[in-house]
Amino acid sequence: MGGRVSLVNDIQILREMLVGRAQVRLQQRHNRLSVELTDLQAGTTVEIKGLPPDSIVIRAEDFKNPLTIFKGLKGERKRADFVIVANDESERKWIICLETKGGNKTRTEVVQQLKGAYCFVDYCRCIGKSFWEYEEFLDGYQYRFVSVVRLNDPSKRSTENFYYTEKLHDRPEVFLKISRMFSIHFSKLIDPQS
Repeated sequence: MGGRVSLVNDIQILREMLVGRAQVRLQQRHNRLSVELTDLQAGTTVEIKGLPPDSIVIRAEDFKNPLTIFKGLKGERKRADFVIVANDESERKWIICLETKGGNKTRTEVVQQLKGAYCFVDYCRCIGKSFWEYEEFLDGYQYRFVSVVRLNDPSKRSTENFYYTEKLHDRPEVFLKISRMFSIHFSKLIDPQS
């Protein structure tokens, strides 16, 4: 009859689910959303510009439970610093696992951290489906895995210093590596050639 259909939004559920300190505040600049991602341990910051309006940025490294449960023999205690969940204007759904570091890390360490962030998202998916009783929660998203490195070397700033393989960076083992960039457009995290 004249009932309203309520559309459940994954971003709204994540905002309800996660404590405030785990959510990074988005900023409005020049009619566009941006976010400053600060790695407190390394003392580095990178700005992501042009975020879609329907976005949330999560400080995944704050998820401490793996530290108290797992031994860490295979890197299962590690997590990337941030996760961006966004629904863009073209109705595409993105989850970007993002590791930021001042210095160099081994490829194995970066892959472990990106895998940990993927598992964190999977855990959130399970919580949303079970406790929010929303069966489609976080389904249909495309993943991107990104490592931003050498952020602590301001003398070597660059505006277009991307390193990537010819493969799509949709798995932790095939991540996009961005070097010495302190400001990155969201679209470059999805497709560095855009």
